[in-house]
Amino acid sequence: MMEKSKPHLVLLDIKMEGMDGLELCRHFKSDEETKEIPVIFMTSESDPAMIKKGFELGCCDYVVKPFTKEELLARVKTHLEIYSKRRKLEAANNELSLFCSAISHDLRSPLNVTQMLADTLKEDIRAGNTEDALKIASMIERLLSFSKMCSIEPEYETLDMNVLVRDIFDECRSAEPERNITLIEGSLSQINGDDVLVRMLVKNLMTNAFKFTRHRQNAVITVSAIPDESYVVISFKDNGAGFDMAYADKLFGVFQRLHLDEEYEGSGIGLATADRIIKRHGGRIEAYGEVDKGAEFTLYFPK
Repeated sequence: MMEKSKPHLVLLDIKMEGMDGLELCRHFKSDEETKEIPVIFMTSESDPAMIKKGFELGCCDYVVKPFTKEELLARVKTHLEIYSKRRKLEAANNELSLFCSAISHDLRSPLNVTQMLADTLKEDIRAGNTEDALKIASMIERLLSFSKMCSIEPEYETLDMNVLVRDIFDECRSAEPERNITLIEGSLSQINGDDVLVRMLVKNLMTNAFKFTRHRQNAVITVSAIPDESYVVISFKDNGAGFDMAYADKLFGVFQRLHLDEEYEGSGIGLATADRIIKRHGGRIEAYGEVDKGAEFTLYFPK
């Protein structure tokens, strides 16, 4: 039965016809597939040594007969809730681990973040730009801390999105100076966010736009504001390869890709990083695309 359907909780007696409850519990707890499932003994065996053995084998509760239906149901409900919360916590830990992996990728890429900041830092020091040098040194320190902890709280400040978008576009453009690519930039509202994380977010979106417009003779990236009462909404739109909306739910998953490596390089974690960063700011990201007609990513920052 266990092979067909894994239960969320098991009720056992110590003595059952043709079966030893303690041995069955031992079997459950020694199997990787079932060891986390809660086991409750409900039995007439009230010997303290037997109760102790039941807990040593891994049961989570021991109910001695006679008991009321209400008592048993209350215990079952409690342990089911604990089991459910533990599974959610494990899922959250896995998500955090994937987030760490995504952030670490950005930090490892020398042309992406750290090397760029370090090179700029050296130039500022040579030129005597102490204030800029200190700011960049602080950014590097926070990035490295973030890569280790993955739980650092955003340091909110007012960010000029027009300046930030233009800086990142120019950075991407300098890496591909031979391309004919145009940025159409509307008047963007300021947002309240963490400078390092928001730059990483915008960098991922801009890098994607550059990558997927690579085969366009005249590539265009449009960044514009969308009026909204509750959010500062910013749209990033390109005229690149686009994507099929039937697979849109995969876009923000870690290591999920909608294009072959032979077509466009990448590891499939840039958008996952973007999604996690904006969620840490209390916002969300939405995507729309059409195959060979381009893609649009819309950011929602709380006002």
